[in-house]
Amino acid sequence: MTLKNKISKLIDVIKDTDINEIEISSFWGAQKIKLKKSNNDIVQNNISNSSSSKNSIISSDSSSESVTFNSSKNLDSKSEVPIENKDLDENLYDVITAPLVGTFYESPKPGEPPFVNVGDMVEVGQSLCIIEAMKIFNAIESDYGGEIVEILVQDGEPVEFGQPLFKFIKNNV
Repeated sequence: MTLKNKISKLIDVIKDTDINEIEISSFWGAQKIKLKKSNNDIVQNNISNSSSSKNSIISSDSSSESVTFNSSKNLDSKSEVPIENKDLDENLYDVITAPLVGTFYESPKPGEPPFVNVGDMVEVGQSLCIIEAMKIFNAIESDYGGEIVEILVQDGEPVEFGQPLFKFIKNNV
Protein backbone atom coordinates (compact mmCIF):
# COMPACT_ATOMS: atom_id res chain seq x y z
CA MET A 1 0.00 0.00 0.00
CA THR A 2 1.42 3.38 -0.98
CA LEU A 3 1.74 6.32 1.36
CA LYS A 4 -0.97 8.13 -0.60
CA ASN A 5 -3.40 5.23 -0.04
CA LYS A 6 -2.55 5.07 3.67
CA ILE A 7 -3.23 8.78 4.07
CA SER A 8 -6.51 8.46 2.15
CA LYS A 9 -7.65 5.66 4.48
CA LEU A 10 -6.64 7.72 7.52
CA ILE A 11 -8.66 10.68 6.23
CA ASP A 12 -11.68 8.40 5.72
CA VAL A 13 -11.37 7.17 9.31
CA ILE A 14 -11.21 10.62 10.91
CA LYS A 15 -13.45 12.67 8.59
CA ASP A 16 -16.54 12.25 10.81
CA THR A 17 -14.71 13.19 14.04
CA ASP A 18 -14.01 16.58 15.57
CA ILE A 19 -10.32 16.33 14.65
CA ASN A 20 -9.25 19.32 12.57
CA GLU A 21 -5.48 18.82 12.30
CA ILE A 22 -3.20 15.79 11.94
CA GLU A 23 0.60 15.58 11.85
CA ILE A 24 2.39 12.33 11.00
CA SER A 25 6.15 11.91 11.16
CA SER A 26 8.51 8.96 11.10
CA PHE A 27 12.05 8.63 12.39
CA TRP A 28 14.06 5.39 12.52
CA GLY A 29 10.97 3.18 12.38
CA ALA A 30 9.09 5.03 15.13
CA GLN A 31 5.97 6.75 13.90
CA LYS A 32 4.60 9.81 15.67
CA ILE A 33 0.99 10.79 15.18
CA LYS A 34 -0.37 14.07 16.49
CA LEU A 35 -4.09 14.84 16.23
CA LYS A 36 -5.63 18.20 17.12
CA LYS A 37 -9.31 18.30 18.03
CA SER A 38 -11.54 21.28 17.31
CA ASN A 39 -11.65 22.13 21.03
CA ASN A 40 -7.83 22.67 20.81
CA ASP A 41 -6.96 19.54 22.83
CA ILE A 42 -3.91 17.81 21.40
CA VAL A 43 -3.75 14.04 21.31
CA GLN A 44 -0.33 12.58 20.59
CA ASN A 45 1.08 9.10 20.33
CA ASN A 46 4.39 7.59 19.47
CA ILE A 47 4.03 4.24 17.78
CA SER A 48 6.90 1.87 17.17
CA ASN A 49 6.71 -0.06 13.93
CA SER A 50 9.73 -1.96 12.70
CA SER A 51 8.24 -2.52 9.25
CA SER A 52 6.84 0.81 8.13
CA SER A 53 6.40 -0.49 4.58
CA LYS A 54 3.72 -2.97 5.70
CA ASN A 55 0.03 -2.11 5.51
CA SER A 56 -1.21 -0.25 8.52
CA ILE A 57 -4.53 1.11 9.66
CA ILE A 58 -4.71 3.90 12.19
CA SER A 59 -7.98 4.80 13.89
CA SER A 60 -8.98 7.18 16.63
CA ASP A 61 -11.59 6.71 19.33
CA SER A 62 -12.23 10.15 20.81
CA SER A 63 -14.24 8.81 23.74
CA SER A 64 -11.32 6.86 25.17
CA GLU A 65 -8.74 9.31 23.78
CA SER A 66 -6.45 6.62 22.45
CA VAL A 67 -5.04 5.75 19.08
CA THR A 68 -5.02 2.15 17.93
CA PHE A 69 -2.34 0.88 15.57
CA ASN A 70 -2.93 -2.34 13.70
CA SER A 71 -0.05 -3.76 11.66
CA SER A 72 -0.66 -6.20 8.79
CA LYS A 73 1.90 -8.67 10.12
CA ASN A 74 -0.07 -8.96 13.36
CA LEU A 75 -3.71 -8.55 12.28
CA ASP A 76 -5.21 -10.62 15.10
CA SER A 77 -3.97 -8.40 17.91
CA LYS A 78 -4.55 -4.70 18.43
CA SER A 79 -2.23 -2.70 20.60
CA GLU A 80 -3.60 0.40 22.25
CA VAL A 81 -1.09 3.09 23.01
CA PRO A 82 -2.20 5.41 25.83
CA ILE A 83 -2.28 9.15 25.32
CA GLU A 84 0.58 11.16 26.78
CA ASN A 85 -1.98 13.26 28.67
CA LYS A 86 -2.33 11.21 31.87
CA ASP A 87 -4.96 11.61 34.58
CA LEU A 88 -2.39 12.94 37.04
CA ASP A 89 -3.75 15.08 39.85
CA GLU A 90 -7.18 15.64 38.30
CA ASN A 91 -5.81 16.37 34.78
CA LEU A 92 -3.72 19.22 36.18
CA TYR A 93 -0.43 17.85 34.83
CA ASP A 94 0.60 16.42 31.48
CA VAL A 95 3.48 14.03 30.90
CA ILE A 96 6.11 13.90 28.17
CA THR A 97 7.23 10.33 27.58
CA ALA A 98 10.31 8.74 26.00
CA PRO A 99 9.76 8.03 22.29
CA LEU A 100 12.51 5.39 22.26
CA VAL A 101 14.67 3.19 24.48
CA GLY A 102 18.05 4.64 25.42
CA THR A 103 20.00 6.70 27.93
CA PHE A 104 18.55 10.02 29.17
CA TYR A 105 20.82 13.06 29.20
CA GLU A 106 19.63 16.39 30.59
CA SER A 107 22.34 18.52 28.93
CA PRO A 108 23.96 18.67 25.48
CA LYS A 109 27.43 17.83 26.87
CA PRO A 110 28.80 16.74 30.25
CA GLY A 111 29.36 19.73 32.52
CA GLU A 112 27.01 22.02 30.59
CA PRO A 113 23.74 23.32 32.07
CA PRO A 114 20.64 21.18 31.49
CA PHE A 115 18.24 21.93 28.63
CA VAL A 116 15.43 22.59 31.17
CA ASN A 117 14.99 22.85 34.92
CA VAL A 118 11.94 22.57 37.16
CA GLY A 119 9.97 25.81 36.89
CA ASP A 120 11.19 26.63 33.36
CA MET A 121 8.66 27.73 30.76
CA VAL A 122 9.10 25.74 27.53
CA GLU A 123 7.85 26.42 24.03
CA VAL A 124 6.73 24.05 21.30
CA GLY A 125 9.82 22.61 19.60
CA GLN A 126 12.21 23.46 22.43
CA SER A 127 14.78 20.75 23.24
CA LEU A 128 14.10 19.12 26.60
CA CYS A 129 16.75 16.39 26.73
CA ILE A 130 18.75 13.93 24.66
CA ILE A 131 18.19 10.19 24.50
CA GLU A 132 21.17 8.19 23.27
CA ALA A 133 20.33 5.00 21.43
CA MET A 134 23.06 2.95 19.74
CA LYS A 135 25.53 5.88 19.86
CA ILE A 136 23.00 8.15 18.13
CA PHE A 137 21.94 11.20 20.14
CA ASN A 138 18.25 12.02 19.63
CA ALA A 139 17.06 15.45 20.77
CA ILE A 140 13.64 15.22 22.42
CA GLU A 141 11.56 18.33 21.74
CA SER A 142 8.45 19.60 23.46
CA ASP A 143 5.19 19.20 21.58
CA TYR A 144 3.52 21.64 23.96
CA GLY A 145 4.24 24.95 25.57
CA GLY A 146 4.07 25.12 29.34
CA GLU A 147 5.89 24.97 32.66
CA ILE A 148 8.10 22.05 33.73
CA VAL A 149 6.80 20.86 37.12
CA GLU A 150 8.97 17.80 37.67
CA ILE A 151 11.81 15.96 35.92
CA LEU A 152 11.08 12.27 36.46
CA VAL A 153 14.42 10.81 35.28
CA GLN A 154 18.00 11.33 36.48
CA ASP A 155 20.83 12.28 34.11
CA GLY A 156 22.51 9.19 32.62
CA GLU A 157 19.63 6.89 33.59
CA PRO A 158 18.36 4.30 31.08
CA VAL A 159 14.79 4.90 29.87
CA GLU A 160 12.21 2.65 28.23
CA PHE A 161 9.81 3.48 25.39
CA GLY A 162 6.81 5.32 26.84
CA GLN A 163 8.46 6.00 30.21
CA PRO A 164 7.43 9.38 31.66
CA LEU A 165 10.28 11.91 31.51
CA PHE A 166 8.75 15.27 32.43
CA LYS A 167 5.63 16.39 34.25
CA PHE A 168 4.40 19.81 33.15
CA ILE A 169 1.44 22.17 32.98
CA LYS A 170 0.35 23.14 29.46
CA ASN A 171 -0.19 26.76 28.49
CA ASN A 172 -3.83 27.72 28.05
CA VAL A 173 -3.20 28.84 24.47
